Amino acid sequence: MKSLSATLLLAASSAFAQNAPAVSQKEIDDAIARGVTYLKTAPSPGGHLQTNCDELIFLTILHAGMSEKDPVFKKYLESALTCELKHTYKVALLAMCLEELDRVKYQVRIAHCAQFLVDNQCPNGQWTYGRPTDLKHIPYVEQPSSVASGSKPRNAAIEFDAERVKPKVVRRIPIKRNAELGGESGDNSNTQYAALGLRACYDAGIELPEATVHLARKWLVESQCADEGAKAAGDKKAVASGGSDKIQGWNYKDAASANPYHAMTAGAVGAVVIYDHILGVDWRKDPVARAGVAWLGKHFSVNTNYYYMYGLERAGMLYGTDTFGTRAWYPEGAALLLKQQKPDGSWGTRENKDENTWDTCFAILFLKKATRAIATEGSRKK
Repeated sequence: MKSLSATLLLAASSAFAQNAPAVSQKEIDDAIARGVTYLKTAPSPGGHLQTNCDELIFLTILHAGMSEKDPVFKKYLESALTCELKHTYKVALLAMCLEELDRVKYQVRIAHCAQFLVDNQCPNGQWTYGRPTDLKHIPYVEQPSSVASGSKPRNAAIEFDAERVKPKVVRRIPIKRNAELGGESGDNSNTQYAALGLRACYDAGIELPEATVHLARKWLVESQCADEGAKAAGDKKAVASGGSDKIQGWNYKDAASANPYHAMTAGAVGAVVIYDHILGVDWRKDPVARAGVAWLGKHFSVNTNYYYMYGLERAGMLYGTDTFGTRAWYPEGAALLLKQQKPDGSWGTRENKDENTWDTCFAILFLKKATRAIATEGSRKK
């Protein structure tokens, strides 16, 4: 079976949004609203996300500001709290959902996600699709509601400017590796999503094994493809705002298997930043992260690979840059996405139309700048 990322890469167009026309915030908000309306009745296909994509939909409507009183919101929350943890993509997305919604109230459930991710790491530091692990040693008890002082309740259908304050984590839950469920190796798509899930767990007060984080970062360092030689080529524009003198990216498997490409490089940049943050390293001075940012600058693209577009958003938000090379990733990406939205509010042109749900979610997450910047506690405009 083809990987999720490989399938999406083949489906992507090579359209560039150079000299993108300016779009207003109202146009962006209206596009998001139409997309959320589509998601209210959209199917939840599994495919490469395995049984369904409930967690991806939930993450999207959560960031889009859907009212917690909405029956659709309630349906996906119930699924999040009761589903079996058995696939890496879904578990990572679940941790992201619950940490964003209420990281204190759902802390134990988030700890379950952490245990799954830790136990499913492969010996080389990657992740694959994953298998269930034993969670009996972490009894699930939902904590009292911890809506932070100053947060606005979500009563409107869409609250684009709602300011949310995350509750302070007061309890730490340590996780130890209890099983070795990962195969010998995985892929860089599951691996980048595992990093997102681990970041959510870390932000929720889950203490991750240091060995897990070091091994994950070690893999990303070793799997980065060869330097393209920016200085030797005299390509000054290829040097990104991070200041790297190397241009290196990632592919789906490892440094020897293929040339780097956009989706895996964007996702890996975000993952490197996450692990640097957890380990107390300044990612802006990390040559691995900077070389990945330089690759995205030299090969900059916005296109209809929506899986990649969400990865680009994460790379920009996590690294903390408005540009890759000389290109402003958000204005160009937003202009393209608004142009590509279909009349029914969805994105995507898949042969199996049900799978357009994935692309619709990825597009909305990009437009919302859904990824919280590293080391930003308290409130932010969503």
